[in-house]
Amino acid sequence: MKILVTGGAGYIGSHVVKLLGETTPHEIVVLDNLSTGNKEALLYGRLERMDLSEFSRVRSFLEEERFDAIIHFAASIVVPESVENPLKYYMNNTVNTTHLISCAVATGVRFFIFSSTAAVYGEPETGSVSETTPTLPINPYGMSKLMSETVLNDTALAHPSFKFVILRNF
Repeated sequence: MKILVTGGAGYIGSHVVKLLGETTPHEIVVLDNLSTGNKEALLYGRLERMDLSEFSRVRSFLEEERFDAIIHFAASIVVPESVENPLKYYMNNTVNTTHLISCAVATGVRFFIFSSTAAVYGEPETGSVSETTPTLPINPYGMSKLMSETVLNDTALAHPSFKFVILRNF
């Protein structure tokens, strides 16, 4: 398989790239703008420096490369900043993700793994959560990720060959 890892030079992304590189024969390509990531953290794969907001460039890149799967970690993640600058979070986490999903469907990507967040749960009434716990985000960061989850779900319903998994990291 040919796998694209967005945000692959970040903390979680670089660890996933390392694991993939050490345990699989797959071709790994990392797309990262390096705004918070570190290219020295990449021990495997090929780095393409690009921002997901560069819509036409991202689309051309996916058309040229023809990925089988995307693992999407690229996001803005600082909760207090999301409250101070919500538009940054909706543009980066929701709009850019929606465009990436659109490009994935258009170019035949079959598998999409999305790194969401436990912030989609807000402040649950119980101390533990499960997949059935209601989602009630209390900040733009959590809401931007939940909106992207909705886009993924709706896209998969409209395109049955497009399969996805959502990881709600704590």
